[in-house]
Amino acid sequence: MQLENTYMNSDYWEERANKVLSHFSYNNPDEIDLYDICWKYGIRVKPLESEFVDQVEYESINHLKAFSIPSTKNRRGTIYLKPGLEAVEKKLILAEEFCHIYSHYQSQLSSSQFEIAKVENQAKRMAAYLLMPAQFMRNVFTFAYDQAVLISDIADYFVVSESFAQYRLELIFNRRVDALMAFKGKLGSVEWYV
Repeated sequence: MQLENTYMNSDYWEERANKVLSHFSYNNPDEIDLYDICWKYGIRVKPLESEFVDQVEYESINHLKAFSIPSTKNRRGTIYLKPGLEAVEKKLILAEEFCHIYSHYQSQLSSSQFEIAKVENQAKRMAAYLLMPAQFMRNVFTFAYDQAVLISDIADYFVVSESFAQYRLELIFNRRVDALMAFKGKLGSVEWYV
């Protein structure tokens, strides 16, 4: 069996995510700890509650699930997270907010809708590479040669939502993927039509 590397082409955002991950020794995807990553980069994580928010007017952001404020130096800043978020959702949001601070030096409060859409897309893309790195995606592909792997299995393996796992696989296959399986020695993707 030879795993085809044609699926694993790297892009700029994946390179950035890999640079972040290179400072850690994760052996499994469930070990990826966003709080540890934030701490390493000097990024504080605080509750999105009025008593903790001091750099912006709380009423302007209290409807959000998260908000980040970058520092003016060294990819540092503060991430505010709404309390009570479900664990997987919190992980995904924290990853995206980390990617904002790591990659963007602007506050979104003063940005246009076009700029916000652009940086949101970039942060989500980098977060997908950060939480579902190629080294662990290869494990999924290898396993799929032996038996079909459903998107729910992939999401469980990476401790992410199914929609996030589908997004990551879309970055690889350029189409929706609901399952991976091998046929005649070739890896393929399956999309369910409902």
